[in-house]
Amino acid sequence: MGVVAFILIVTELAKERSIVDELLKLPGVVEARLLFGEYDALARVEVDNIAQLDNVVTAIRNINGVVKTMTLISS
Repeated sequence: MGVVAFILIVTELAKERSIVDELLKLPGVVEARLLFGEYDALARVEVDNIAQLDNVVTAIRNINGVVKTMTLISS
C-alpha cells in the first residue's frame, strides 16, 4: 500500500499559488490545494516508503517561499 501523507504548508505572502504549481511537479505529490487559515497550502503525497516521503518533504521545504511544513502520516 505504501505511505500516504498530508503536508500542511505555510508560505510567504502572495506566493501560495506559485508554490501549489511547484508542488504538483514533484514526484509523489498527487494533489495540492490552496488553503485559508493558519496554513496556506496542502499537499497529498503517496509514496512507497518513509525514505521517499522524507525526500518529498525535503523538496517541498526547498521550494522558494515555503516557510514551514507539518507532515501528517495517514494510516
